[in-house]
Amino acid sequence: MRDYLRFSEVCSEWKHAVCKKLQDLRSNHRRHCRLREKLPLLLVSFKSGTFYLYDVVQGKSVWEFELKLRDWRFKGSSHGWLILLHLRTHEVRLYNPFSGKSIHLPPIGKSIPDFSAAYEKKCVLSADPDSGDFVLVMMSRDSERRAAFFRSGDEDWTYVKNLKCLEDIACIDRIFYLLEWQNVVFSWDGFELRWIPSPVDQRSLDRYFTESRLDRFFRDEYLVESPEGDLLLVEKTKTGFLVYKLAWFSRNSRWEEVESLGDVALFLGHNNSISVMASDFPGCRRNSIYFFSQSNKFPSPLDRKVYVFSLNDSAFTRLCPNILRPVLWISPNLV
Repeated sequence: MRDYLRFSEVCSEWKHAVCKKLQDLRSNHRRHCRLREKLPLLLVSFKSGTFYLYDVVQGKSVWEFELKLRDWRFKGSSHGWLILLHLRTHEVRLYNPFSGKSIHLPPIGKSIPDFSAAYEKKCVLSADPDSGDFVLVMMSRDSERRAAFFRSGDEDWTYVKNLKCLEDIACIDRIFYLLEWQNVVFSWDGFELRWIPSPVDQRSLDRYFTESRLDRFFRDEYLVESPEGDLLLVEKTKTGFLVYKLAWFSRNSRWEEVESLGDVALFLGHNNSISVMASDFPGCRRNSIYFFSQSNKFPSPLDRKVYVFSLNDSAFTRLCPNILRPVLWISPNLV
């Protein structure tokens, strides 16, 4: 992949050829991966130390397990693993609820003490930790909003240099995509950071500069990989959602607004965002976005219910009325 990225920087013709090749490779890769995809489940806190995984499409609990947390807090999920942080020691733990396996990583505050891990916003793994070759990236939610990473085999955590004001992170085929303020995107392969030209269209710019400060307060942004391997940017506004696709396979990469997701369903969360082909899962709603409130913004400060938003008619539908404390989405890892 690093060679592909270097070749793409030679000239516009080489970039176009490389992008076409990567697009073909990704399409083949995603067709293979769809055979192993599972519907995302919602991790729900039931009582002290007891959690269950809930199928929001079928409306039923499918897995229950106990986990002694004490000073541990959930900070994300990736590749079927839960990522936990110890609030006092800042030790990081990877836990697979399906196999019961745990992997302990060094405290993040030991090597970079000024990183506000307790206020972390998102954690993303490059690969299944069982492979023995993975990178974990953690993004802080303090005023700096920086990213730190741990590579398997390392002894300490390290900053991803020259990045601040991050909004979200996604990983596609072991390449991390980091979203900065105003939709600026960087790719990072664990070694080199590259800026991806990604201007938004004029309609989006006009909408941003004309909206009120209150409207901007209600805006949240998510990066998510589509089932075809495209990078999607989803903006949650006060009234609904806007979806963009990074068209970097064209000669002039840019964000393009997506009017319809087609057969795709998105499952959005600040800790993890996942996409699936709805037709692969009976009852899953196509052209829709599943989400739950994780902040004091929407729909009300005390509302942490689960919803599905339809891009067909911009309607919200509440799901799972009995769920009180949703935590995060997780994709089952049942190899």
